[in-house]
Amino acid sequence: MKRILVATVFAAIFAYPGLLAAQTLPRSVSGLGLTDIQIRPKPHIEYGSDVYGTLPGGARIKIELERNGTIEEIEARGRGLFPADQIRSLIPARVLRNSSWPAAATLSKIEFKRGGRIEIEGHLADGASSMLNLPPMGA
Repeated sequence: MKRILVATVFAAIFAYPGLLAAQTLPRSVSGLGLTDIQIRPKPHIEYGSDVYGTLPGGARIKIELERNGTIEEIEARGRGLFPADQIRSLIPARVLRNSSWPAAATLSKIEFKRGGRIEIEGHLADGASSMLNLPPMGA
């Protein structure tokens, strides 16, 4: 009976590889609805890990996590872009209220810098390339 249970657990893990990985993600990342999740430690584990996955709209992304689980960067994989609204839950409210926040943009990269600064690269709704550097809270 034990062998059947162990075999069933391994079969489930191989059938749904994102299932086990999703349980070790920070809540903010697991709330994105990623599929095809892979978690890989950075070359030096003390620097954190990289999470690879697919957003509900089909965009493939890489999320760099610091060792404490804080998101350092989200980047589109390949030459793709991802809609800004699909990562909205990760953006601080003060940034969403900022008139510079490109709500209708498609992004290639968003970096969360120390001190609260956010750098955004992508294309605005009109298709123009743009890089925004949003100041930290209170600046």
